[in-house]
Amino acid sequence: MMNQERPAIAGAGKIKGAVVRWPWAAAALMLVAGCGGRGKDGRQGGGMGPMGPMAVQVHVLASAPLDNSFTASGTLLANESVELQSEVNGRVTAIGFEEGGRVAAGQVLVHINDDDLQAQLRKAQAELQLAVVTEQRQEQLLQAKGISQEVFDATRAQRIGKQAEVDNLQALIAKHTIRAPFSGTVGLRNISKGGFVGLNTPIATLTQTDPIKLDFSVPERYARQLRPGSKVAFTVEGDTTRHVATVYAEEGSVDLATRSIKVRARCANPGGRLVPGSFAKVDVRLETIPDALTIPAEALVPDIQGEKVMVMKGGKAHSVRVHVGIRTETSVQLISNVQPGDTVITSALLAVRDGMAVQPATRKQATNGTKQEASLASDEDK
Repeated sequence: MMNQERPAIAGAGKIKGAVVRWPWAAAALMLVAGCGGRGKDGRQGGGMGPMGPMAVQVHVLASAPLDNSFTASGTLLANESVELQSEVNGRVTAIGFEEGGRVAAGQVLVHINDDDLQAQLRKAQAELQLAVVTEQRQEQLLQAKGISQEVFDATRAQRIGKQAEVDNLQALIAKHTIRAPFSGTVGLRNISKGGFVGLNTPIATLTQTDPIKLDFSVPERYARQLRPGSKVAFTVEGDTTRHVATVYAEEGSVDLATRSIKVRARCANPGGRLVPGSFAKVDVRLETIPDALTIPAEALVPDIQGEKVMVMKGGKAHSVRVHVGIRTETSVQLISNVQPGDTVITSALLAVRDGMAVQPATRKQATNGTKQEASLASDEDK
């Protein structure tokens, strides 16, 4: 009777056709759950197993030329500009220019009535001529001892006074004639022939635009690198032509409000294409670094101690303190503690920690118009 099979317990299952009692089935299931299986890569399976290396995007450092340049905002200025004004009161008798026309240096632009002064000048010149003759006669008498030295000195002083009176009248008459101080273009006039002008009445504006000046500001850290003779390029609104100007002067001190230095350059403008007052976008190139190491701007990690990057070596992430040089809109130059061939991590920087296992992420790139799978070689980080 010992070999008689006991009835199956309710709830027991069948494994390969055999009847299994419940306690043994439960033990077998727990053993399978605890041990789990192994995946294709040989790592322990199941939810409690260790995680693999984190996939990250990387950038391999390589030496390449880099322009040390920056962009500034500038303003075009006339080489020379003056507002023509009257120094005297009077009626305009002649206008010697056309609005918007070119004039030469010394050309008469406006003449104001000076008839009264001309009459006074003729009288003064006649008196001067008489004083000169009187002085000559008395000089002969003085040599013959016919008059005293005192009388002769009084006559000479009178002649000098008459000469000064003539000079004064000539200066007053000259103020009634307004001449162009330099060659250039006259703008719109504010007077008419026959009209009355008063003291300091604006008449027109005279500008010289060839060459034309360019004013722009440079951050103080670049001030020592930009010297007279340096070339800068610029463009203006509505014109894609790149113009080249030569720096010839700069302010002697830094602006305390903007921490920048004002620089002035000069550019040829033979056709008058460039107009004073226009906005200019200035491209300043200081130098070209032949072997710069750059990274994407997002790969630089700032912290309380400065700046660092995460470098992948031996399949692990390591933080490296760096000093930066030139910054552009998309990249940053590294100037210390890295070298060509280093692999810098550019993604997941908030999750990556020192010593964490990482690996380059697989990415798709196009070659000859065909997309293919490409992965960074894992030995680049060694």
